[in-house]
Amino acid sequence: MNGLRRAGASRTTVGMGHILATLFPVFAVIALGYGLARAAFLSRGFLTELNRLVYYVSLPALIIHSLANARQLPEGTLALLLVFLGATSCVIGLAFVNARLLGLQRWQFGTFVQAALRGNLAFIGLPVIAYALRGEDSATVAAVLAQAVVVFAPTMLFYNVVSVILLLGSGRQEAGRGLDKALRSIATNPLILAALAGGLVALLPSGLPGPLNSTLDYIGRLAGPGALLCVGGAMAMVSMEGRYRSALFASVLKTAGVPLFAWLLSRPFGLADSATLVLLVFAATPTAVASYVLTKELHGDEAMAAGAIVISTLLSVLSLGAVVGLF
Repeated sequence: MNGLRRAGASRTTVGMGHILATLFPVFAVIALGYGLARAAFLSRGFLTELNRLVYYVSLPALIIHSLANARQLPEGTLALLLVFLGATSCVIGLAFVNARLLGLQRWQFGTFVQAALRGNLAFIGLPVIAYALRGEDSATVAAVLAQAVVVFAPTMLFYNVVSVILLLGSGRQEAGRGLDKALRSIATNPLILAALAGGLVALLPSGLPGPLNSTLDYIGRLAGPGALLCVGGAMAMVSMEGRYRSALFASVLKTAGVPLFAWLLSRPFGLADSATLVLLVFAATPTAVASYVLTKELHGDEAMAAGAIVISTLLSVLSLGAVVGLF
């Protein structure tokens, strides 16, 4: 009996160590970005430029490299994508109900629902998956990251289209002008274009030339820490203006509702552990910083959007910790 207790305690210690080793670097860099921005060590201009560098250069390099080096995707990728979109759709419906119960005004509905559905897959999801896979062989890491990117690309398209519809439908933006601008943004999204390019490269029999492959790998390594610094800096520079209640409800839906629906919907599919890891990490991510940008552009509730980013990022320590602990 004592041996069983010691074995159980040992497994618990190892599990907690893995959670800490995986998530501490992620949230430590977010906290660093927050602290440096609050201390004015990093200016708003620098963070804007760093965000552009990560978004337009480093993340696309990571995506293309991941897809180009995955000779075969793990099984269940299509099921994984369908489950994730299904879980997100369930939360959209639940968010509308919550918005009514909270007594939000019509122009706030789109902001609330977007905050509840739109996860930070690129700036937090991909880095967490990469940290969780440390110690695995390079072929496994490449395959799982490629699977994550294959799910990520159509989800980004889904996020953008649904968010634009929600914000235009409930907001005060002139519909024609706002829709035209949003559609141009979707069509030129560098992450979606990078996923398409990476998919085409993966079809080539010879893959990328060695020097180019190494260069993309090197540039892509900036994506993780650079993106996390941007998240922390953005948290330091946005104002919630008293929207704590609505932002908290949206954050709980994002960090608890989406993972719960994802787990329930995945049961009949019998997904592999690696696919389930990708699914639940993506589901447990906090509200994307991009949601604030789009909300501001389409005249939604900026304070609520900012509050959801801050609160959901704090809550995601628990949700992501629970997910990583499962593996």
